[in-house]
Amino acid sequence: MKQTEALIRLYDVPPSGPALEPGGPPSSPPHAAPYVPWFKPAAGPRAETFVELHGDGAVLGRCGINTRGPGTVGPCEVSAAVTAALRAQVYWLLVHVALERLEWLGYAYALVTVDEHADGFPPALRQASWWVPDPTGHKSAVSRDDKSLEWADLFIDLRTWTPSDTPTSLTVNGRDLWVRRPEASEALLLVDWLRETFGGGWASEIQRSFSRDPISSVIVVDRDKALAPKDRLLGFLAYDTARLGMLSTIALVPEARGHDLALSVALIEECLREARASGMSYAVLGGVGEARLAALRAFSALWTIPGSCPGIFGRGVRN
Repeated sequence: MKQTEALIRLYDVPPSGPALEPGGPPSSPPHAAPYVPWFKPAAGPRAETFVELHGDGAVLGRCGINTRGPGTVGPCEVSAAVTAALRAQVYWLLVHVALERLEWLGYAYALVTVDEHADGFPPALRQASWWVPDPTGHKSAVSRDDKSLEWADLFIDLRTWTPSDTPTSLTVNGRDLWVRRPEASEALLLVDWLRETFGGGWASEIQRSFSRDPISSVIVVDRDKALAPKDRLLGFLAYDTARLGMLSTIALVPEARGHDLALSVALIEECLREARASGMSYAVLGGVGEARLAALRAFSALWTIPGSCPGIFGRGVRN
């Protein structure tokens, strides 16, 4: 992977500005603004699509969206008809508009390759960017963290990540546990349990995971069928719920926390496997606080994302 890949915090990207006249198909009447974006309709927020810039009745360029995986921007091409003096401007405007589209689709982050016109990387985008590190060099957990952040989002490149041999069936504190994707028939039970145990926010996230196909969450279940149903539930983790491309904050009942890191590792790994199988090329673990250093030690491919606190969290009404 090149050092020229940047992860963009979409929530910190400012509007693309007065150079654009929002919306409208290519056949729209002329506007005062020099560029008009046109988006190819897509089957869904993860589907490949593109944006074109139109000006003076001509296509000035095109930029891919989700072409390299969900939550990615590029490649971008500028028409040969665009003069040399304007090529960088059109190129980065294409990137900027594509980033705005991803945020509108429900993403919090985007992965962009910065190679062509790199010298013209606009400050408005640069300030919201983090250069993805080279995965071949081993770095300590402390060096992959940003201690200045109270909590932070963590990045993992699923293209280069190698899962460990952590089993999905394990014994913790004498309990025979199973980490798996939930069944559709368990939806109401899980939503009620999460609301009672962790609050409405997490309950909303797992409810959303059941709207995905396949279900985009993973749970920890005690195999002892003699227990009451809610007593068999110990934890959950979801992806594509808080935002597309993100994993939710890990939730474990108090008696399962801190006793055996293997349970947290198994839960995260299984969720990452599911996310990668769904087509994701990278993932972001959202809002990791006190357990951040432990997570960084357990997963050498994880990196704290600078500038990611408060990120998307704290915007919603707590429930």
